[in-house]
Amino acid sequence: MLRSIKFALLAMILVAPLSQAAAPNRVAVVNSQMALLESAAAKQYAKVSEQQFGEQINKLKGLESQYKTLMGKLEKEGPMMSEAERTKLQMEMRRKKEDWEYQARQLQVEKNEADQKELAKLQPQLEEAIQAVAKSEGYDVVIERAAARFVKPENDVTRKVIDKLNRLTAKQK
Repeated sequence: MLRSIKFALLAMILVAPLSQAAAPNRVAVVNSQMALLESAAAKQYAKVSEQQFGEQINKLKGLESQYKTLMGKLEKEGPMMSEAERTKLQMEMRRKKEDWEYQARQLQVEKNEADQKELAKLQPQLEEAIQAVAKSEGYDVVIERAAARFVKPENDVTRKVIDKLNRLTAKQK
């Protein structure tokens, strides 16, 4: 009898991992970038950002308009101008273009820094939302959408993560 108990225990030990391995893991995918960008917090930030950088954007548009005006003047009146006038106009155009390029780069750097800072603030809530959705939906693994070649639409939890992220960020306000 002791021998049959030992045999039964040994069989259970050997079969247990097989039964666990036979159970399929539930895998979901999420597009984290889409979840962040389509969240209510990101949309709100976009409005704030537009206001914050609006003046600089308008200044750039003004410089671009001035450059185009000068270019039109050079095309229209250039053949009738003296060499000195044409050179002066070309130098002014070059300065406008350089000023526009410099300010555009500066704006891009400032906006990218602000965007990254805002997205970094949302990252912990995104992780929390992903974990909450995975747990509530019974998924064992959640991978980034870009890492999967094929996914059944029902295994893409991005929309659910966006909804959960919106609820989490609304609670914190």
